[in-house]
Amino acid sequence: MAEALRAVDANVLLRYLLNDVPAQAARARRLIESETTLGMTAVVLAEVAWTLAGPRYKWERTLVAACLLDFLTRENIEAVGFVKAEAQASLLACTPPQGAASFGDALIAACARSAGIDEIYSFDQQFARAGITPVPPP
Repeated sequence: MAEALRAVDANVLLRYLLNDVPAQAARARRLIESETTLGMTAVVLAEVAWTLAGPRYKWERTLVAACLLDFLTRENIEAVGFVKAEAQASLLACTPPQGAASFGDALIAACARSAGIDEIYSFDQQFARAGITPVPPP
């Protein structure tokens, strides 16, 4: 019997990417680089993006997007609540020259497009940078 799908939390992905807590990083690496299928949510991707680009680590947006894009190409990563290709397209919209979308907007757009939605009610008219059409609330 196959093992049930388990999701990966942001702290596991962060340890994997940062290698800042060696014992935890080794465990995260063994898990992520294994053949075990792992669930990934857009919320976790957003948390990781905000943490890496935020005031503590100050990673460049391009590097953050590249790391997340690379992570999503892993065969054992299963998107939960979105389509991988939509998230990859949205993450590209976060970096020049493709665009300047925020990571949050990009992942919201990816989830919406994955569900067949191409418009979003928003007061933020910059949402179009994320690949979804903003519509002001009536």
